[in-house]
Amino acid sequence: MAPSTNAPLPLCGLYKTTKPLPSHEPRVGENALVYFHNHSDSGLPQIILPDHNIHNRWHFHGPGIEFRSLSWASSLVSVPPEGFYVLRSELTFDGGSWPKSALVQLGYTNTADPILFIATQRSRLNENDLFFEERGIKIPFERMVILDPLVVHVQPDDGSSGHAPNVTH
Repeated sequence: MAPSTNAPLPLCGLYKTTKPLPSHEPRVGENALVYFHNHSDSGLPQIILPDHNIHNRWHFHGPGIEFRSLSWASSLVSVPPEGFYVLRSELTFDGGSWPKSALVQLGYTNTADPILFIATQRSRLNENDLFFEERGIKIPFERMVILDPLVVHVQPDDGSSGHAPNVTH
């Protein structure tokens, strides 16, 4: 029996490509981090490539790349959202280890390799802040099962940052 051509599109979100996007191979190859939208103004699915990284998180800007190859969309692999997590167990790696229950930030390379950054409270500062290093450690996808999502309150923008304040509709 032939596979269904009416397979539903993946949900919008962060994905890793497993093969180049037909007709866009130079821009979107295998193992690329992309933001997938299952819709666009034209009705076609689209992907957006990472533009820049701030505080270990990618920002996806620029025009989306629309495509018609629905079978290519089904080849995408969903990856956990960038953000904050707690380690379910100790994480050991070359050069050290991080304890169970440590707060970490998950990010990715632009080739979709997961990277963890550990939260650190700097003892020599008189501030009540946590810091995340600019360099983290890469972990294999199969080790990401030790991550539990953590919700961190984000202070609403009052306009002093120069960005438009968040508006809830």
